[in-house]
Amino acid sequence: MELQTILNLINQRKFEEAKKNLIELLRKKKNENRSLSSHKYDFKNIYFTLSQVCTQLNELKNSKNYLVKHLKINPKDTEGFLNLANLNLRTREIKEAEKIYKKIIKIDSNNFKALINLAYLYEGVGDINKAIKYYQIARNLDPKNLSFFYSLSRLSDEYLDDNKINFVEKLLIDNKVLNKDKFLANHILSKNCEKKKDYLNEIKYLKSSHENFLKYNVNEKSKEYWLNIIPYHYNNFIYENNSKDLIKNIQPIFIVGLPRSGSTITELILSTSKTPKYILGESNIINQILISSYGEKFFKSNKNEKINIDLKYIKEKIIHNFKNFNICDSNKSILIDKSLENFFYIDLIIKIFPKAKFVITERNVSNNIIGIYKKILLNIPWGHSFSHILMYIHNYKKIINFFKKKYKNNLYMIKTEDLQKMDENKVKSLFNFCGLKFNKKYYDFQKNYQFVNNASNIQIRSNLRVYDAKKYTKYYELLNKYKSMYSWLKE
Repeated sequence: MELQTILNLINQRKFEEAKKNLIELLRKKKNENRSLSSHKYDFKNIYFTLSQVCTQLNELKNSKNYLVKHLKINPKDTEGFLNLANLNLRTREIKEAEKIYKKIIKIDSNNFKALINLAYLYEGVGDINKAIKYYQIARNLDPKNLSFFYSLSRLSDEYLDDNKINFVEKLLIDNKVLNKDKFLANHILSKNCEKKKDYLNEIKYLKSSHENFLKYNVNEKSKEYWLNIIPYHYNNFIYENNSKDLIKNIQPIFIVGLPRSGSTITELILSTSKTPKYILGESNIINQILISSYGEKFFKSNKNEKINIDLKYIKEKIIHNFKNFNICDSNKSILIDKSLENFFYIDLIIKIFPKAKFVITERNVSNNIIGIYKKILLNIPWGHSFSHILMYIHNYKKIINFFKKKYKNNLYMIKTEDLQKMDENKVKSLFNFCGLKFNKKYYDFQKNYQFVNNASNIQIRSNLRVYDAKKYTKYYELLNKYKSMYSWLKE
C-alpha cells in the first residue's frame, strides 16, 4: 500500500489501520535494501506520518520515537522539532521541551510557533520576564495579532498603556478585527477599564467579550455535553467486565471542583511533598477515554437511559495513557491529577481505583462565579454567560452532595482561604488525607520549575498569603436576578 492510500485512511480517521499499513510499508522499504538518500521522500514521510498517527492514537511515546528517527534524516526540519517539543510539553517534560523550542529558534529565529510556544512554556513555569520577551518577539512579527496584547496584559498590568488601548480601539472601529478575535479586543478594553476603576465600562466590554466568544468560538457540542448530558448520567452507568487485577497498585489523588476555586494552589502545595509521585496536571484522561469510547451513546441517549461501561476496556485505555507519563503499576505509584471535571466520574473512578482519593476545592460561591466570568476561559464552553455558569455550578453542587454521602471516606473538602491564609493545621490535614509526607515548606512550590497551563498560572506566582474575601463584592449585583432561581446563591 502506497503512502497516498494510507493518507486517505488517515483522512477517514482510520488510525489503527493506517498505523498498521505504515509499519508494513516501512518494513517493505527496508527489505528492498534501498539507500535512505535515494528514497528520502518515502522514509521522511513514513516516520513523520507514523508519528502523527500515533499522536492521534494517544501513543505519545511511540510518536516521539518516530519523530526522533524522522529528525535523524531531516536534522533541520523545524516542523518535526516543533511536534516533538509539543509532545514533551504534553507529557510534562518541560526542560526537554524548552531545549527543543530554543533549538528551533536557533535554526529559524523567526519561527512564529516556536516563539509563541516557548513564551507559553515560560508563562506556565512562572518565568514572567522570559515569557514577556518571547511574546514581544512574536508580536513584532505580527503586530496586529491581538492574542499577544491579551497574553502580555495578563503578564503585566503595566503593559496596557494608552497607546496600545487606542490601537485596539481603532482596530475595532475600522473593522480590522476578525469576528472570532473580537472577544480578545473587548476583553483587553475591559481589563483597561478595570485598571482605571471604570466599573460600568468594564462590565460592558466584558459582556461583549463573552457574547462574541459564544457566537464565534464556543464548541456547542461540548457545551451541550457539560450542561445537559453528563449531569444526567453521573450515577446512571451499568458497570460490566470488571477485572480487579489491572492497575491495582496505582494510588491516585484527584483534585476536583470548579475553575477558580483554588485547585491549582492545592495541586502545587501537594507537589512539595517528598513522597515519590507523578504530577499529571489537567490530564483529562478519564473524560477523554469516556468521550472517545461512549460519546456517541451519550448524545443519542435520553436523560434516564442507562449506559453500559466496560471497565476492563476503560482500565486498558488508562494503562495505555499512563505509559505516556512513564507511570507503571509495579511500585504502588502515587499520582496527582487535577482534571476538575472528574467530579462527574467519581463513581466510575472508584470502580477503577477503589482507593482513589478526591480533594474538592471550594471558595465563596459568589466570588467563584465572578472569578470565572472575569476570565476568558477558552477551553470551558459553559463559562461565558451567567446562566450557563450557574447551571453548571448547580449540577456540581448536586453531584458533590450526592457523592459526599456515598463515598464520605474518599472525599476531602478544602477551602481556598485556608490555603491562602497558611492555616498549617488545615494543610497538614490535607497531606494526611492524601497519604503524603507533610512538607513544612509547602509554599516553596513558588520556586519550583513546574508547569501550570491554566488561568491561575500568574496569580499563584504572586503573594497568595493575603486573602481578600471582599475582592469581588462590587460585582455581586450582577447575580441578583438569579437568586430566586438558585437558593444556594443566597448563602
